[in-house]
Parts: sequence; structure tokens; C-alpha cells
Amino acid sequence: MVEKRLPEDPNGRSRGQSLRAVRTSPTTPRPDLREALAVLWLRKWSILAVTFLTVAVALLLSSRQPSIYESNVRILVLPAEDIGPGTVRLPEPNLATESEVLNSVAVAETAAENLEFQGQPSELLGNLSVFQPAETDILGVGYSSPDPREAQRRAAAFASAYLEYRTDTVTEVIRESATSAEQQIGLLTEEFDQINRGLQELPADDPNRGLLEARANLLSTQIVQIQLELISLPQDVTVGRIIQPAAVPSSPVSPNHVVSATFGLMAGLAVGVGLAFLRDRLAERLRSSEETEAYLEGPVLGIIPRVPAWRRRRQPFLVTAVQWRSPAAEAYRVLRTNVLSAASELGVKSIAVTSALPGEGKSATVANLGVVLARAGKNVSLVSADLRRPRLHEFFEREGQPGLIEVLSGRAKLAEALQEITLPTRGFDVPSAVLRFLPSGQVPEDPTELITSETVARVIRALEEKSDVVLIDLPPVLPVTDALVVAAVTGNVLLVIGPKANTRPAITSARQQIDRVGARIIGGVLNGPDPSSAQAYYSY
Repeated sequence: MVEKRLPEDPNGRSRGQSLRAVRTSPTTPRPDLREALAVLWLRKWSILAVTFLTVAVALLLSSRQPSIYESNVRILVLPAEDIGPGTVRLPEPNLATESEVLNSVAVAETAAENLEFQGQPSELLGNLSVFQPAETDILGVGYSSPDPREAQRRAAAFASAYLEYRTDTVTEVIRESATSAEQQIGLLTEEFDQINRGLQELPADDPNRGLLEARANLLSTQIVQIQLELISLPQDVTVGRIIQPAAVPSSPVSPNHVVSATFGLMAGLAVGVGLAFLRDRLAERLRSSEETEAYLEGPVLGIIPRVPAWRRRRQPFLVTAVQWRSPAAEAYRVLRTNVLSAASELGVKSIAVTSALPGEGKSATVANLGVVLARAGKNVSLVSADLRRPRLHEFFEREGQPGLIEVLSGRAKLAEALQEITLPTRGFDVPSAVLRFLPSGQVPEDPTELITSETVARVIRALEEKSDVVLIDLPPVLPVTDALVVAAVTGNVLLVIGPKANTRPAITSARQQIDRVGARIIGGVLNGPDPSSAQAYYSY
């Protein structure tokens, strides 16, 4: 933080110790929710336009997509019966494994054969979907196709192919079990026959005869048990059944226009909001009064909201005279209080009012501020020193000449050019007031030749002797140099910041131009923000 030293005025009196502590390198405050909502409200129409366009494109693309139908089958998976009493026990089916089996090429080959499909069986798997409802022994099979009847045929074919494949798998296990049992019977029978032949050759009193007979009885028992197991092997195996057969779908599952519109809406909002914040960043707009004060290096003395009744900007509208109790008129009264406080602290009477760019509302600010000052009992003089596009006289419906040009050129005296304007009450509970007005006069081709520090200083000193406050309406500082000549004489500038100049480069350039001529900015006026977003942008 450094202190900004203020120059002395032409009369040698001090302009004050310092206006305020200023920052040499302004920093951008972190955005908060209020500022983000203000950006969204400011860009609401562009966000809605992007969203509408995105939804329209999504629906257009959705309408051009071919209709896809899906037929579904539900299969109840059953555990295979144990193959024989104790010979082979099959594990309980694992539905995750069964899902992979159903989605395998092996099942696709069976389905292709049943469908008499001419291509590769693996091609059928592209439109197949397998799902498993949670905590059930059910497998779902879905098949998608542009033809609803083909979707039904292929879904049914895959369900049948899966059951056939699983039946064949279990049947193969049964067949292997039967083969193994027959082999065991053959081996045991051969051994049993050998023992019987040996028993026939042994004498009755042979001590080994008892062992051989016991072995023969054991083999006979084993052979009978295996034969019983072989007989008990199932002939027909049930591994599952279809509990919901495939039906011909009546409506397509794709495209889903509701889903497409919802996706377009979400994408459009995301893109629109992103573009809104991107435009706000690229525009380098000032988003808060604190940030404005940092780049202005002066306080914000007032925030004038947009006047809804002022729709034709080319036609002047004196809101403080027509709508005394409106929010805009109240904002000018707040500005009056802050300007009087700053002028009293700094000991100044004349204030140059200018802006960075044209069309920021400086003439409207001078006219309305002069009205509220006069109604507060102040002796006010208004000077129309914008010799490029004079407009101040239009707010009071007065003639623009003779005026400042004639006084500076010596063709008229100040007393002859000054006009007294009586402000009527117009039904308001406020006293009438009178203010002095010096119009611009007949605008020459090159007004810069007439505006010199000596002539302007003479007129301003004469007005200060008769007035409590002198407000001077100047052209913008960036396009022309007229404002800088008068600002150097008064030494005190009130900068009006409108929607076009509410950017960091514009404010910085205007402040630097004013600093170069030795003048100071006593404050800024934020003119024209939307009332709904003024609080969010400018801490009103």
C-alpha cells in the first residue's frame, strides 16, 4: 500500500493530504456465489439460447437414428441333479459364470445353427445383452434388432441354445460317469471270476479258502452297488426353464427422445454456463465495488440502477424531477451525500464529471446530481463543457446557446450566458429549488482551440464565487483531450462508469490519463447496472 500525493491547485492552496490509501497492484478478489449468480443472470439469454440449440440438435440427431427393438427372455437356472448316489456330485450353478457361458461363442454357434445364420456365429453376439436380476437364480437375455420379429427370433434362439448347451454339458458328465462305472464293473467282475476259479481248485480244508471267499463276497457287493448307481443315472436332465418367453416388441428402445432431450438439456446448460463464465473472464469486467475501487484508486460514491422508464436512450429523462421517490432518485440522493462529504473533506467546490468512453451517462449524472443538490438547499451551477456532443441542456429543455463557447471567445459575458432553472415540486412533498446552468453554446469545428487552462479557470473561479458546488459536464477522457484540460484546472474528477467502460483496461487507462494532468479522482459512480444484479456486482 502506498499513499497517493495530491498536487496543488492553480491558486496555491493544498488539495488535501491524501484522498485514500491505494494499491499499486490491484488484485482480483476471489469470486463468490453471489458474483457467480450475477454472471449467470447477466448471461441468462445466451445460456438459454445455447441450451435450446443443444436440445434441438440432440432431438434432431435422435429423430434421424433408426429404430431399434429389443426382445427379452428370462431363464430360471436350476441345479443339475446329482449323478448317482455318491458317484458324481455337480456344484451349484454360478450365475456370473452362466452369464459368461450364455455370452460365449459356443452358445452362439448353436444359436446360429438353429437360426440358419450364414455369417460368423460371433457376429450374433454384437446385439446380445445378458443381465442378472439381483438375488435371483434368473438370467435375462435381450437381443436388439431394427426388425422386431428378428429381435424376438434371436432372443428365443439364444435362450434355447443356452439350455441346449448346458444340457449337453451335464449329459456329457452323465455319459462319462456311466462309462467309468461300466469300466469299474468290468474290472471287478474279472477279479471276481478269477477268485471263483481259484476257489474251485482249492481243497475244502485249505486255510486260504476263507480269505478268498471273503474277497469274493466283497467284490460281489461292490459290483451290485456300482450296477445300482449305473441304473440310477438320469436319462433326462433339467438344467433350467424359460419363465418368460421372447415376445415381439411393440415399441423401440432406441432412440429414446426423452433421454436425448435430457442429455441435450444437461449438455446445453453446461456449455452455456461455461461460455458465460468464459465471456465474463475474457471481457475483463469488474465484478465488485472493491475491485472497482482497486483499479480506480478511489472510492465508489454511488451506484445508480437502470431506470426502467428510460427506454429511449436518445431522449433525455430527468428521473429526479419526474420520479422523485424511485430507486434511481434515491440512489442520486445517496450520491449527493457522498459527494458533499468528499468535497467538504477535500475543501473543493468545482468537480469535473467525465467518463472513460462515450455513452456512459455522465450528462445524466450531472443533471440529476444537480437537481438533488439544489433540492437540498445547495447553490448549484452546472456547466455543459462537452463541446463535442453537448446534451446537458436537453435534460432541462433549454436552449444550448449562448453559452460557454461564447463566454470563452469573448462574444458574451458570463452573466448573459447563465440561465436560472426553477425546479417545480410537481406534486412531490419537496420544496422547489433553483440552479444555475451554463450551456455549451454554438459548438465550433475545433473546440480544443478555445479550451485553455487560463480561460476555463477564469470561468470556473467566477462560478465558484456564486456557488456552493460547480458540476462540469466533460467529454470522455479516452477519445478526446478536452476533458483533461478542464480536469487539470479543477483538479477534482468524478468518473462515471457505465456498462461499456466497466472493464479493467478502460478504468486503468482513464485513471492514468487523469493522473498525468495532475488531477485526482475523488470517486466513481457506477451507472446503469440492472437493479436485480446491482447488489451482486456492487455491494450496494
